[in-house]
Amino acid sequence: MNLPHKIRQLCRMGPVFLVGGFVRDTILNRASNDYDFVVAGDAEAFAERVAEQLETRVIRMGKGRKVDYRIVSEQDTLDFAAMAGDCIEEDLRRRDFTINALGYDFGSDRLIDPAGGLEDLRSGTVRLVSEEAVRADPVRMLRAFRFAAVLGFDVAPETLNIIRRENERIVRSAGERIRSELFQLMSVARSAVHLRRLADVGLLTRVIPELRACQGCLQGEIHGRDVFEHTLAVYEQMETVINDHGALWPRFSAYIGKYLNADHHEVLLKFAALLHDTGKPACRQTDLQGNVRFLGHDQESGRLAGDISARLRMSARERGYVTLIVSKHMRPLFLFNARESGRLKSKGIVRFGRKYEDDIIGLLIHGLADQRGKAGVDEEAAKEFVRFVDEVLSVYFSTVKPKMAMPRILTGKDLIAHFGLEPSKLIGKVLKKLDEAHLQGRIETRQEALDMAARLIEMEGDAGIEPATPSSGGLCSIP
Repeated sequence: MNLPHKIRQLCRMGPVFLVGGFVRDTILNRASNDYDFVVAGDAEAFAERVAEQLETRVIRMGKGRKVDYRIVSEQDTLDFAAMAGDCIEEDLRRRDFTINALGYDFGSDRLIDPAGGLEDLRSGTVRLVSEEAVRADPVRMLRAFRFAAVLGFDVAPETLNIIRRENERIVRSAGERIRSELFQLMSVARSAVHLRRLADVGLLTRVIPELRACQGCLQGEIHGRDVFEHTLAVYEQMETVINDHGALWPRFSAYIGKYLNADHHEVLLKFAALLHDTGKPACRQTDLQGNVRFLGHDQESGRLAGDISARLRMSARERGYVTLIVSKHMRPLFLFNARESGRLKSKGIVRFGRKYEDDIIGLLIHGLADQRGKAGVDEEAAKEFVRFVDEVLSVYFSTVKPKMAMPRILTGKDLIAHFGLEPSKLIGKVLKKLDEAHLQGRIETRQEALDMAARLIEMEGDAGIEPATPSSGGLCSIP
């Protein structure tokens, strides 16, 4: 095996075997700098000797009987563990998948393959070493699909059958471990097919049980699918839109790409696609004409999305983002429908951009994916939504975003000084209307802003809200 000279020299210091991911990735010609070693003897002492040679220290990982020893050196990470069982073959047979149950013997310079992992690497198969593997650690069921997605492999039929039988065990696993495996799967550019297989074996609804009520929850004609099938279709379309955003909106490709790469937005948008209609079953109603309605489902879905995100131990920022996309996912559709009926005015786009700022990118991408996920939407309507997104982004990046970065024409202190007002909600209301007018291009100068502020204050007074009595620099003395 072609190993860096430094690693090979270090590991001739004693009876040690290189195992797992590095062996697998080397055979697949995949770059890796993570090394896992099994030591036939005192793993801690061996790790200390290696750390001394590398002039670094050992980090103790784990607790109880399961303790590993980690060394981080330059660009490499080396993990050392004591051998489980009486020999290296027994240790490898206790691992999760055959493709990870591979070892390399430094002493004899040979590959050790007790479970047939080499053949599975050649055929592109993820196969459990044994059924006991998922009983020992149920998260390995998710990991099977993660490896399949990352490596472009298929999960072996007998492994799928084991997961079908044992999927209930996943609920006993820590939320953060479930999230880690799920998000690593979703980080793959073409993960939809693997998510579908996750659903087919019943594992997806174990991980997110709120999706179970979506199965068989029928919708209107335009959808052509129940809520669960629509959800999977939206996930697939979300992935397609993300992958193709450069071709869909070439003028804004750089902006969108930067947004998707920031703060894990790409994965979080896919996750939001899974959750966006979880509130529909609870909100389903049928009117007298037999039309199905889901009034308020966006807010209910947002509430559930927050609960699910918390259960999976997502950070506050991640929870907030997913909840925003889910609870506001109808906003782009409302704007699009207003545009199609000729009712969309520039102030609607301005308010949308001003309220959600760069997150309009995520909301618009979700909107297109949601529309495409409805079986009854024709191709021309989908193209029109693409043009709509282009128009909204054009207004946002050319007008709204630049003006939002500029100082306000008037501040609250300006209003107090010129109109003799006391601090109150009135000032906030006036500033909000001035900001919107500025973003829409209806006012550009300080004098225009003062004139508009005077009219707004007078209107509030006529509406029964009495502003404070102007001082000597009041309404009549505005320069």
